[in-house]
Amino acid sequence: MYAMVVQGGTTPPNRHEMNRAVTELLLPALLSEPGFRGAVNLENRATGDGMMLTFWDTEEQAQRRPSSTVFREALSAILRISTGERAPMSCWQVNAVQFDAKALELAGTPAGSI
Repeated sequence: MYAMVVQGGTTPPNRHEMNRAVTELLLPALLSEPGFRGAVNLENRATGDGMMLTFWDTEEQAQRRPSSTVFREALSAILRISTGERAPMSCWQVNAVQFDAKALELAGTPAGSI
């Protein structure tokens, strides 16, 4: 399994709107992409910065930019509230995954509610 790491952000006042775009638009768009296995979205509420890890079956799938209309619409919504500053995307091979029972319980809650 491979992870694509994407870092970016918005202003602290727009962080909630960014999270909404990720959970309501981007994540559903990614579900239809071949090889997509899941995602973790991280936020720094003080700075507005965010980081998303998306998980894929193969390195090629991780590095391929989805091209569906739904994905482009989600990306457009994110870009409207983004600061435009982001680190280069990077692809990593996943060599371990471990969550305790509480993390799995929290992961079972609706996206964006943790």
